[in-house]
Amino acid sequence: MLLRKQSTASLQKANFSLCINTLLEGGVVALPTETVYGLASLALDPDAVAKIYRLKGRPSTNPLIVHVLNLEQAMEISYPDTICKLLCRKFWPGPLTLIIPKKKVVPNNVTAGLGTVAIRSPSHPLFRKVLKSTGKPLAAPSANPYSTVSPTSAEEVVNSFGSACPPVLDGGKCKIGLESTVLDLTCETPTILRPGPISRTAVEKVIGRKLANPTEIFKSGIPRKSPGLSDKHYAPETPVRLYPSIKSLLELAPSSSENLIIIPSKEFLPSLDSYSATVMTLSENGDSLEIGRNLYATLKKADLLKKKIVHLSLLEETDGMTEAINDRLRRASCS
Repeated sequence: MLLRKQSTASLQKANFSLCINTLLEGGVVALPTETVYGLASLALDPDAVAKIYRLKGRPSTNPLIVHVLNLEQAMEISYPDTICKLLCRKFWPGPLTLIIPKKKVVPNNVTAGLGTVAIRSPSHPLFRKVLKSTGKPLAAPSANPYSTVSPTSAEEVVNSFGSACPPVLDGGKCKIGLESTVLDLTCETPTILRPGPISRTAVEKVIGRKLANPTEIFKSGIPRKSPGLSDKHYAPETPVRLYPSIKSLLELAPSSSENLIIIPSKEFLPSLDSYSATVMTLSENGDSLEIGRNLYATLKKADLLKKKIVHLSLLEETDGMTEAINDRLRRASCS
């Protein structure tokens, strides 16, 4: 576990060798990415991958994302086509996960037995340092129990797992705070399966064609090409009531003290002056990047308050981040 009295620099230095040795010996460690913290193991070691599933309590039908240093390493485990290579050169390293045909070297428990693999190249310097030091691709879903809120700091990882927590490499608070965009390139028309920081518009501009809307209906027990597609996901312990707009939230949310109201920015605080409910804000002025960066940490703080219900509203979708935020809010509020 982390030694909190050490400086950040010494903490990273002290834990780096331990993390590398743990990975190379078939173990699991928690690593920072620019999106959220991940539970990492050697992607090509099925026994190591199985430890991630057990630690998270993750269904075997939910595949993992494989993290690579670059396109060259991706080509060792998959078959990227021309469009894939174009997207890699534009958006990697960064928060874009691409689903492409896998090579046999990738274990079935990484891909839920499917012939496709989800791959991305993270931009966080510590994760990249680990990839360089191991020289191997790493499987790394979010570092939290299955379906709960993803961690965006090392402290949140430790709090999620307690005494069962694996070694954690502290890379500070995640810069983005929401999981990567997942793009399926094995369909007739490329399809975004999970919205994220890389927008639909940005992808379409690079590939020169429109993306398709997902048509697959996901049923329990059926393998999925991408993580993060469960109806209920990214959910706090406290029930979430979701409103279609901030206007409807301000009009309909209960004012009693047993409720918690989370608003997108401080500009809406005057509307809640008369409320007894506890109020939290996600940003100063409604900036979508700030809201995304703070969303999960705020939901974790909400649980500590032990309120009856958390009240939130969808955002007006203006970019890839607001679409991703709304996707997470819908899944967090699903009963």
